[in-house]
Amino acid sequence: MKKSIITLLIVAAQFALLAPSAYSQSQPATQLKAAVLDATDAYIRTMPPGRSVTAGFLRVTNRGDLPCQLVGVESPVSDRLEFHEHLHSDGMMRMRPVSGGLQIAAGETLVFQPGGLHIMLFNIQQPLVAGENTPLQLNTDQCGTLEVDAEIRSLVTKPMGGMHH
Repeated sequence: MKKSIITLLIVAAQFALLAPSAYSQSQPATQLKAAVLDATDAYIRTMPPGRSVTAGFLRVTNRGDLPCQLVGVESPVSDRLEFHEHLHSDGMMRMRPVSGGLQIAAGETLVFQPGGLHIMLFNIQQPLVAGENTPLQLNTDQCGTLEVDAEIRSLVTKPMGGMHH
């Protein structure tokens, strides 16, 4: 009787060790990891007439326990997208591409904003219409991809209606 209880416990322990492994293999890795990133306030600016370059902005939060590295971004409105940053150098504000990706530590938020880190969209062939939305796909090293719906916002602020000087 004692030997059969020990055998039963060994079998139960082996099953318990295998069960989590079997479950994780049944789910695609990108689905398990993609849930750790969350994006908010995503928008892309319209372009001045005759231009084919603009910028995109958003906030990306890593809700996971491990760091995530943003390695690229894609959009159907542009065939070339790059992470860029503004830097003060020799009394001048300069914009330059970020190489090697962008690290987002666990529990941290990476902010893409005017005058700072942003996404440059090049070679845009069609007009961007304020009020419409377009997808952005953020690609990571080990945290999957993050699909974002970015609003197109006017570069020019509309004057307030009904105001007269």
